[in-house]
Amino acid sequence: MKPSTRAFAGAALFWLALAALLHVLAVLGRPGAWGAMVHTLLFGWITSMIVTVNYHTVPVFSGRDFPSQPPIWAHWWLLAGGVALAVAGQLADLPVLSIAGIAGELAAALCFMLNIVLLLRYGPARPRMPAPPIANQPQIDRLGTQATRASGMCLPLALVLLLGARSGWPGEWVLAAEHLAALGWIMLMIVGVSYHVLPRFSGQGVRPGPWVRAQLACHFAAVLLMVPALGFGWGGLFAVGGTLMAVALGLFAWTIWPALRPVLPRPGVISLAVREARHE
Repeated sequence: MKPSTRAFAGAALFWLALAALLHVLAVLGRPGAWGAMVHTLLFGWITSMIVTVNYHTVPVFSGRDFPSQPPIWAHWWLLAGGVALAVAGQLADLPVLSIAGIAGELAAALCFMLNIVLLLRYGPARPRMPAPPIANQPQIDRLGTQATRASGMCLPLALVLLLGARSGWPGEWVLAAEHLAALGWIMLMIVGVSYHVLPRFSGQGVRPGPWVRAQLACHFAAVLLMVPALGFGWGGLFAVGGTLMAVALGLFAWTIWPALRPVLPRPGVISLAVREARHE
């Protein structure tokens, strides 16, 4: 693991510890602590850990290395500084400080997207993880990539909504932004990564493509309905979106279940890990 990737992992653990402390302060009645805790969990702890996994694994699956490390460090500083400012602004009840922090987080999200594009287009070649000998896995990989791409788009959109909410938009846009972060950015990333890695780690495929397409269609539709419904206060539309999300999560569990059955380790998994360690 490269130093920049370890730095994101360390930051994630720091934000987790801070979120735990903020939860204690919220229970004790400290004003602003609950909102600061939610923000720290979503955009500090979970976001930093997702970024850690991406910076470590995407080069393995894509067969490319990041062309340069400074942009990754720029991402780290923007995200760390942004979360710190946003949380401090909520605790001190200083909207200007909170807005500045969210703007920094938005810049970090755009920097993350740029780094992934640079990797996939200009990164030098490196050893690539082989696809498992499963007939439909290339199709599942393409569908998983659709989920991770949509996830990447949800993060900056959630931060834009949060900026609007902190700037005085009427409506429940803070709640809408948090739902977009949780169900769009975080859940879609989990879904996409699962479709990629579970068959490779277990040697068992997920259910065929139509199940994956149905799951993603329900998930996309649910997010598209729930976020504006929360912002504008449309309770009926939110109920429809929530029902679709429940269906999507059920389909996800059903789709990946075959890949969760225990199997013996496939030949080559250990040697791949050794090559990965030697490469870094």
